[in-house]
Amino acid sequence: MAFYTVQARTNYYVDIGEGRPVLLLHGISNSGRAWAPQVPDLKAAGYRAIVPDHAGHGASGAVTAPFGVQELANDVEALIAHLGLDEFDVVGLSLGGMVALELALRHPERIGRLIVANSFERTATPQFKALAEGWAKIFEQPHGPVLRLEQNWPSLVSPAFQETAEGLRTWQVWHGIAASADGPSLAHVARGITDFDRANDLGKLAMPTLFIAGDGDGMSPPDLSRAMAERAGDGICHVIAGAAHISNVDSADEFSRIMLQFLGRASSPAVSM
Repeated sequence: MAFYTVQARTNYYVDIGEGRPVLLLHGISNSGRAWAPQVPDLKAAGYRAIVPDHAGHGASGAVTAPFGVQELANDVEALIAHLGLDEFDVVGLSLGGMVALELALRHPERIGRLIVANSFERTATPQFKALAEGWAKIFEQPHGPVLRLEQNWPSLVSPAFQETAEGLRTWQVWHGIAASADGPSLAHVARGITDFDRANDLGKLAMPTLFIAGDGDGMSPPDLSRAMAERAGDGICHVIAGAAHISNVDSADEFSRIMLQFLGRASSPAVSM
């Protein structure tokens, strides 16, 4: 079944493959379809890919009040319970990376490996709050999600990827998803995520953690991922050359390669990959 219920809201997910479960968590204003490049790779490698749409995103139900990282993590916990998962790995990008960090700190005994890509340890700053408020105001405009995608596409994926056939296909798919997105819900999420702060808790991460960055990511620059890896208990960092903010899409082959290498490791030394 592709749906589960949380506090009278209906959330959507897909569950593909067999083997060790891997949760894939997407970024703000996107959907689980952003993980399309990695799902076949995980399945072929013998993993079970579980890909939810966050509340207010994709095919999941709308939200009617600010909805932050804590609430998004609560939803994923409900999905974990719905599926009866005991142990699993988590991969999150951008907002999804923040949710992944939250889950890892809540459930150190259940998450074997953690991958945090193009993400943040803290949003509880005046600068991020102003940035998120700007997103929210765009989302609230008529056809706001489409407007934001059109404005931000050049910074989301690399210029080289934008010109490829796969880049054009991705643009068309994401544009259609944005056209059917619920702008007020996305505004509630944008405003809700501005109180996240796990900067002082990274050393408590109990599992091997891989931080992925793109050297062309202006939103979450590589130095941020390097610093998080240094403070994590067992953290390493990999910077993808030529990648922008959605590195799993514009550099899909490299992302999948390092993801599968890390998930399959027997141990992970605290050095850069």
